[in-house]
Amino acid sequence: MISFIINAQNKIIKEKHTRKIDSLLNILHCASHDTIKVRTFALLCDEYRNNDPEKAMQYGKQGLFLAQKIAYKRGTAICYNNIGNVHNIQGSYLDAIEYYQKSIDINEELGDKKSVAHCYGNIGIIYKEQGNYPKAIEYYQQSLKKDEELGDKKGMAQCFGNIGIVYYNQGNFSKAIEYMQKDMEIAEELRDNKGMASCYNNLGVIYIEQKKYSKALEYYQMSLKISEKSGDKKGIAQCYGNFGIAYYAQGNYPNALKYYQQALAIFEELGNKGGITITLGNIASSYNKLKKYNNAIEYAEKSLKIAKEIGSLDDEMIAFENLAEAYDSLGNTKKELIYYKLFTMAKDSLFNEEKHKQITKMEAIYQTEKKQKEIELKNTQLAKKEVEVKQQKTQKFAFIGSFILMLILSVVIFKSYRDKKKANILLTEQKHEIEEKNEELNQQNAELAAQRDYIAQIHENITESIRYAERIQKAVLPDEQYIKNRIQNDFFILFKPKDIVSGDFYFVEQRKNKLLIAVADCTGHGVPGAFMSMLGISFLNEIIAKEGVQSASHVLDELRNYVIHSLQQKGIMGEQKDGMDIAFVALNINTNELQFAGANNPIYLIHTNTNNELTEIKGDKMPVAIHDSMNNFTNQIIQLQKGDIFYLMSDGYKDQFGGSKGKKFLSNNLKQLLCEHCIKSMNEQKEVLDNTIENWKTGYEIKYEQTDDITVFGIKIN
Repeated sequence: MISFIINAQNKIIKEKHTRKIDSLLNILHCASHDTIKVRTFALLCDEYRNNDPEKAMQYGKQGLFLAQKIAYKRGTAICYNNIGNVHNIQGSYLDAIEYYQKSIDINEELGDKKSVAHCYGNIGIIYKEQGNYPKAIEYYQQSLKKDEELGDKKGMAQCFGNIGIVYYNQGNFSKAIEYMQKDMEIAEELRDNKGMASCYNNLGVIYIEQKKYSKALEYYQMSLKISEKSGDKKGIAQCYGNFGIAYYAQGNYPNALKYYQQALAIFEELGNKGGITITLGNIASSYNKLKKYNNAIEYAEKSLKIAKEIGSLDDEMIAFENLAEAYDSLGNTKKELIYYKLFTMAKDSLFNEEKHKQITKMEAIYQTEKKQKEIELKNTQLAKKEVEVKQQKTQKFAFIGSFILMLILSVVIFKSYRDKKKANILLTEQKHEIEEKNEELNQQNAELAAQRDYIAQIHENITESIRYAERIQKAVLPDEQYIKNRIQNDFFILFKPKDIVSGDFYFVEQRKNKLLIAVADCTGHGVPGAFMSMLGISFLNEIIAKEGVQSASHVLDELRNYVIHSLQQKGIMGEQKDGMDIAFVALNINTNELQFAGANNPIYLIHTNTNNELTEIKGDKMPVAIHDSMNNFTNQIIQLQKGDIFYLMSDGYKDQFGGSKGKKFLSNNLKQLLCEHCIKSMNEQKEVLDNTIENWKTGYEIKYEQTDDITVFGIKIN
């Protein structure tokens, strides 16, 4: 899409698809068929492509090796394409084109026109990025031809749009409009609102370049109407910004300012820093034109601050230019000279950067074309060689066939009538025997098929039941908004079930001036652990509602009574294994006094005013269940200060196997990790913990599955 802001970049960080990756890894470990493994490797390659290209490449090549080993052509083509995508992301365009071409060759052989069209489109995108527009159009046209053969309207629309963008970049606006309108017609036919809004917006941008402002405003208005109808806030903000640019170009600065302000409000709501800084720069330019120089300075300084944060040299240059112009008009020569010098330096840096990009691009074009010619020559030689081999095979088979035929005829002539009769009797007996064997095999196949279908149905029923249990568990666990409404401090929750459902649970509630938080690890994981976790949450709610919170230890004493009673534990050997380990705290939100009671589980406390030293406050060495020791739980009181952080966790994190030697992570490493990163925001701490344990599991030569459910709950006193 041609954006109204050419250099705007979306800085919003996307969340990792952890659950999807876990699901794929689980399929990989359980798959019995190699074809399923190949497709799973390909999906993992695609999933890691944007976030971790090296890991994506690793999975892609594993899939390719296995596909070639079992002669699975469709899987080979998929892996070639996905590896090409990774090279594309990394900017290795020559390698990307080579892998796309290999995928095309196999898909052509398989008759998969859709995949061929997709690969041609990918190669076209590479040539467009390199500025090799004739080559880009050539490959887009090949992709379009395949889509037309398939009647794939959506694919055709995408090709028309891509070709239009190439013509726009070349300055051939009439051709750009022609293809954009074709794209628009299909979007309207398919009722693709997002596609229609994009087309209208792109056409508006082209008409701005042609100084046909009324026509541009007409298309921007159509784009805005669709974006408002679909609730696309980013699209609405872009339309308002485009209105501003159109009015600014006509010298109607008050109207331009009005629409820039509307765009700014939405970008700020979305937290889109790229959109914010450019819109602030546009507002500053408008105020300069309106001779409101103090306002221009205010908005230019805001734009400059955000531009530095996101590293946008282009936006910094515009901010310096606006500031220099405003101070010059106010007669402040000293500041005008400072900002003009900064503007000149930024402009020179951009020029040098663009010059370097152009040189790199030209070198890439040369190398790509050279590689393409080598590939074409190699393909020609291979085709010639294949023809020669086929001719040789044909001649060889003809000779062997003639020889065998002569031999058979000789044997037939040699045999007498008597031998023929004997042979016929033997053949009849063998025929009956084969028919009986076939009947027996058919019956066995039918029985195996019935057993397979029965097992598949049982597996489906079990999976559906577990998925339903997952929904129930999610409904019982407090969601993030519920927790935010009760915890006025910064916090994070790292919750990673080993299976679909979890034996860990966390609990958050508020009673008067006390904030109650718990993290528990129930016996087992998966479905048995999940049942116990839901009992634990239910019992805690009942205890707090019925008896209030006398102390943290009193809550655990009562919880133990509930567990013993509900599980009917009598003290028989082995019953103590059914229960839970838990860390429970009650925080006075007025005085920051913390009560803690623990069953086998500790809490970690970091005082930020003591050089970020970590203190482990241990719980009692007995579970919430029947046990040899049935003493009351200990109530420990700690006075917290502003900036202090405390963590509750299950034992899943420290017990995870991994690393280069396949050992447990251990609590000392967890403590050190928390100390090293405690000055970071709670969200950043969560990301560090998540990345560290994932790397511990899978970042070495031997990959390890998750050992247990993992829960870490951190709270910072504001």
